[in-house]
Amino acid sequence: MKEFEKNKNEFLIFLEKDRGYSNQTIESYSRDLSLYSNFIQKNKIQYNKIKKDDIFKFQSSLEGQISPRSFARVLSALKTFYKFLHMERLIDDITLNEIKSYPSPKYKKSMPTFLSKEQVEKIVEKINLNENLDDQAKKRDQAIIMLFFSSGIRLNELISIKLSDIDFSDNKIKVFGKGKKQRIVNFDSYTKDLMIQYLKMIEKYPLVKELYNNNLFVDKKNKALKERKVQTIVMNNLKQLSLASYGPHTLRHSFATHLLNSGVSIKSIQSLLGHESLSSTQIYTHVTLGNLKETIKKAHPRGEK
Repeated sequence: MKEFEKNKNEFLIFLEKDRGYSNQTIESYSRDLSLYSNFIQKNKIQYNKIKKDDIFKFQSSLEGQISPRSFARVLSALKTFYKFLHMERLIDDITLNEIKSYPSPKYKKSMPTFLSKEQVEKIVEKINLNENLDDQAKKRDQAIIMLFFSSGIRLNELISIKLSDIDFSDNKIKVFGKGKKQRIVNFDSYTKDLMIQYLKMIEKYPLVKELYNNNLFVDKKNKALKERKVQTIVMNNLKQLSLASYGPHTLRHSFATHLLNSGVSIKSIQSLLGHESLSSTQIYTHVTLGNLKETIKKAHPRGEK
């Protein structure tokens, strides 16, 4: 098992240095490979001579512990790991093909929850009534929620924003997404006002060169907010509504759905969201079609009552 752990660590370094994956993604790969490591150690399986039957047994061992969707993610991590082993000539073609050809489990993709502009604005307004927050924290939380909603930014992108990345004259921010790929996201005037009010409160506006390396959203010690803190801010505020999910991704989904409903092309939305694959973006077409069907049911004379 020492050999497996050595190869696993080298693989994780490869993901960081060569692929440019985020710490969060690398930690996810590490957890998935640890599940696999425990299984092969317990069952005395040679990982470099793996067979389809072994993968099936591994999947069966996790039944009831993780969902089919989660196993699909674990399997994807394993396939990437074995491609790395093959690239390093640590396994042969036969072993690689055994895992590459193992089918991913089928699961029903959940439709993203999305919010109206009016719902988000009401949430932002209610933050002013929170007696547990000082004015600075209120303005920060309002700016965070509106930036998610108006730009479609990811959580790890938001917490990484430096002041040098922001262009208030053109309402845009330079962000680094998955694989450290750079893209530009835009925000509306309302979000701009909230961000500037927040920065004035922490004495960082107007922007000056000496502060360019500072993060946009910080705590009382001027340190970048952690992912968990931002998640908590968003979830606590969205829980006022009856939703299937409450995290930052709900606001990102809302951004994409509103664009599609406004006639923006799916390819343009793919670029704005930073999706590598068009299939990741196409779920929004199902959301809007679903809404259309519901509208027809209620409004059309021949619709279902």
